[in-house]
Amino acid sequence: ASEKLNTKQVKATIRIDDDKPIGIAYWGDWHIGCIGTDYKALEEDSNRIVQTDGLVYIGAGDYKDNYISNSPIGGQFGQIIQPGMQDIVVMRYIEKTADKCLALLKGCHDHWTQKQADQDFVSTLCEKANCVNLWHGGEITIKLGNQSYLFRCRHKYPYQSSLNLENAMRRIMEKQGPCDVAAEAHWHEPYVMDRHLMGEYRVMMRSGSYKKWDDYGQQLAGYKGKRGVPVVILFPDKHKMLPVRDLDMAIEILQAFRR
Repeated sequence: ASEKLNTKQVKATIRIDDDKPIGIAYWGDWHIGCIGTDYKALEEDSNRIVQTDGLVYIGAGDYKDNYISNSPIGGQFGQIIQPGMQDIVVMRYIEKTADKCLALLKGCHDHWTQKQADQDFVSTLCEKANCVNLWHGGEITIKLGNQSYLFRCRHKYPYQSSLNLENAMRRIMEKQGPCDVAAEAHWHEPYVMDRHLMGEYRVMMRSGSYKKWDDYGQQLAGYKGKRGVPVVILFPDKHKMLPVRDLDMAIEILQAFRR
């Protein structure tokens, strides 16, 4: 009986009824609750996403900071909002952007609640947004016009490299097969690459983060999170993709294509 309530999946197909190019944003690492999070930027970007015709998003995880008991020691001291209130704030943003949300997946910080209390908050968010619950990540086929685009999305994938930001995304294709777009988050640094791989041009992209300052990043090497919502523009009448690292620039380009 409980399994009938389980909405998690690792493969989905979404049909988008539009005869113009659309933008798919990969949006994650909000880290709501952290002292060092840029809440003004998060509010601005959420407004842009909601207000832009033809722009939708896939949630990349770590929506809340979520330092709870038995999570990494000391993280709770860097929070300005406690975990219970973080849930309420995250839910507000999901409700606000629900019409734009294709899917949500789970990040490291989101999973701490499930590991310690058996509460799957991301599943609750997916119910609120009426979107695909992509669990810890998986593949989404976007059907637009007469074209089909395969996305493979994770919050974090093995084979990370501090010297080569595309390494894990390239390994997604080597391990699981080629796809049009391989997307990740986690490193708090926005990144896009369009390169020829396995016989076709592929897009690899990684979302940035609103968590600009935290003690862990400074301790490692003075790392500072960088705001960034990468977007890939898809075309309905030809198999063509245009990746853009900056949200504002992506919106300008998308609006020009949709006129």
